[in-house]
Amino acid sequence: MDNLLLPYLQATNESERQQHLDDLLLVHAAPVVQRTLGLKLGFRINRLGVNPYNQDAEDLYQETIAKLIEFLRTLHTTKKTEIENFEHYVARVATNACHDYLRGESPARTRLKYSLRELLNRRSEFEIWKYKDGFRCGLGAWDKECEPISFQRLAHLEDELQTFRTTRFGREDITQVSLARLVAELLDWAGGPMELDALVNITASLLDVKDHPTESLDDEAKGYLEARVADTTLMTNPNLEFDKLLRSLWRAIGELPEEQRDAFCFGFESDNGDDLFTLLFEAKIVTPAQLAGQFGRALEDFMRVWSEMPMDNAAIAAELNATRPRVGKLRFHALRRLEKELAAFLSRK
Repeated sequence: MDNLLLPYLQATNESERQQHLDDLLLVHAAPVVQRTLGLKLGFRINRLGVNPYNQDAEDLYQETIAKLIEFLRTLHTTKKTEIENFEHYVARVATNACHDYLRGESPARTRLKYSLRELLNRRSEFEIWKYKDGFRCGLGAWDKECEPISFQRLAHLEDELQTFRTTRFGREDITQVSLARLVAELLDWAGGPMELDALVNITASLLDVKDHPTESLDDEAKGYLEARVADTTLMTNPNLEFDKLLRSLWRAIGELPEEQRDAFCFGFESDNGDDLFTLLFEAKIVTPAQLAGQFGRALEDFMRVWSEMPMDNAAIAAELNATRPRVGKLRFHALRRLEKELAAFLSRK
């Protein structure tokens, strides 16, 4: 078993166990998930698990974290699975989530499934439990050991959704009903536990959640991803002295025009998923207060910007009150200038 997991598995009380769970998720899992979503899909998620400009990215991140929470809780209960490298396991879970997305899984259905799973875990009137390779769910008052509804009953439910809607909600607009109430009525109508995916499918039909094909990356997005690769090449050469490179990079950034500086800094991400400001703070090159002054922002506003880094082009455009194509040009020119300034470092063997 990976040593990272031992403190969590060996915790003697719930408070201690929760603290170790939080550490596993925030310190070890979250950066891996962020990095994987960035590499596989070009999705950017900040340190708070948020991307206000890309709901699909945020939903996929939350879906992956939810899967990891469920796995860890199951691992603590059964302790039958051996995980030799937790971060490799996290990367595999995140990669599978990306593959599912790319295979055309509906982002809208993904959001609904996450919402249902979160609801079932959070509300005491419901229960959700792992069964074989999937999950079953039901009302909290039911016995987990009772048999789930049959395929025939499930098919009948799907055929009688209009009857269910009118019987339980009359003339109410079902799309305006709370999800908790809808799920409670649906499970009561079913009369027994069901597979989580079955609940998702029925709820999606009731709420008219449609599948939509995944959009392909346009030329601008492809150019942006290429620029992101160029960003990281400034930091990933193993022959470079990292601290000296970082200090030289920061000096070179200081020579950039203000818009180029901001566009580059706000979007920068190292191969480890770190934003530029975090690297600067950890290396004790500059303090948050000093940076806020250099960027001409109040400290509170600066901290808000930092919490959203690394940003994608849409977020940077909103922050700078510019268009996305202009942000792409600003970052392109910033990269070219920085590469020239750092030529001595980048060519060092």
